[in-house]
Amino acid sequence: MLRKRTGGKRFRARYFGPKALHVRYDVVTQRRQFHLGNHLAGRLGQDVHAAVMDVGRKVYRAGLLEPLLVLAFLFQAVSGLYLAWRWSHARQDAFRTFQIASGVFLSVFILGHMNSVFVYARTYLGIPTDWRLRRAHRQASYTTHGISPLVPHYALGVFFVLGHLFAGLRGVLNAHGYRPKAARRVMQGGLMLSAAVAAAIIAAMCGARI
Repeated sequence: MLRKRTGGKRFRARYFGPKALHVRYDVVTQRRQFHLGNHLAGRLGQDVHAAVMDVGRKVYRAGLLEPLLVLAFLFQAVSGLYLAWRWSHARQDAFRTFQIASGVFLSVFILGHMNSVFVYARTYLGIPTDWRLRRAHRQASYTTHGISPLVPHYALGVFFVLGHLFAGLRGVLNAHGYRPKAARRVMQGGLMLSAAVAAAIIAAMCGARI
């Protein structure tokens, strides 16, 4: 029994410990932040959005990098659900509860978004994953009072992607001895920034230009 428990601890430390997750999450975060920046560039016009996307594709679709990124995203989704399951057993404050809940949402969102890109767009429709995919989604979805249900879907996705990072930053600040009140303010400011970025991206997707 002692060996099994020790082996389990080693397994968790190797694949789910902070050091093991850092490299994977850093790579995924860089790709995700570029993706959000690409959508923000849409505020300047579809041509600017396409140009920025082409630059990113030369990097993220090079050789084995794309399948490795896919594996990294899948690992993040699975490990996120695992960590949420572990943390949900203990009593948490409102900020950690937000971190857990947003992580669960993102795990499901990542899988759905990857399905839209790799299965629906590339395989089924055979179209590039740019604004044409957005138009295809809009045409295929129903609307309520002229508003596509994809608007809240993507708005929440962007908000929770950034909000989850700021929730993690709060934990890092607490671990490094910063005052809890200061760490909370950083997270609260980050959530307001996340909401602003989500609104800007949704405005770009709906056709608003600068």
